[in-house]
Amino acid sequence: MHFSFSKGSAIDRLTYYPQIEIKELARALANVNPNTKTDDLPEDKASIVSAYSDYLIRVNRNLYAFLKANGKKKELELFYPKPIATNCPIEANILFASSINLIEKDVTPNILAEKCILSLCQMYKKYGEAVITYCGGEKAVLVAKENVQDKRGEHKKNEENASLHKIIGLLAINLAMEKSTSGSTKWINKAGSPSIEPLHKLLNDYAEANGISKKGMGKSSFYDKLRTSLTSLYDE
Repeated sequence: MHFSFSKGSAIDRLTYYPQIEIKELARALANVNPNTKTDDLPEDKASIVSAYSDYLIRVNRNLYAFLKANGKKKELELFYPKPIATNCPIEANILFASSINLIEKDVTPNILAEKCILSLCQMYKKYGEAVITYCGGEKAVLVAKENVQDKRGEHKKNEENASLHKIIGLLAINLAMEKSTSGSTKWINKAGSPSIEPLHKLLNDYAEANGISKKGMGKSSFYDKLRTSLTSLYDE
């Protein structure tokens, strides 16, 4: 779904910034407007925001020390352009990734929970397991690995579906061409493509005659799937 920056909430917009502050994220994680002043925080949220801020400072100072000890100058300059404090800009992905242990059901807005997991996966793929461990320990590593694997599985499934569509499209063309050799003009339309209606009737009748369930063979469903398959022949 297209995101409208001007119409989105302050929490929504926070997920699009290249740099954010700890105090902003701590408020957002508690489902409070990230621009809220400390004195204006709701009474039931103030302690949560304070706990989140303290946690994020500790995690990121620890991560900073790890990167410095390992000579990761480029990463330090990118992640932490200024000394770590609640009001200093930090690279958004590393800060979201370091919030993975702060996700709480019925507290954390869904868009932030999704952003934290996405950022964790991006950090894992780009910087490896050691950085992710400092972001959130063993849990962070497990979450990153599981979600990266899910993405790979989804990509493989999409490739398999595309291959299946092409096979169906080619079979439909060859079947229609074979049927048209008898002289019948109903199998190929004026555009030179297989006519879907006679193909649907042919397969529907075959299923019925041979005791095969016709579930999923409804006309509209068949038309949509076959059109998709025929169109896929021209995809890269």
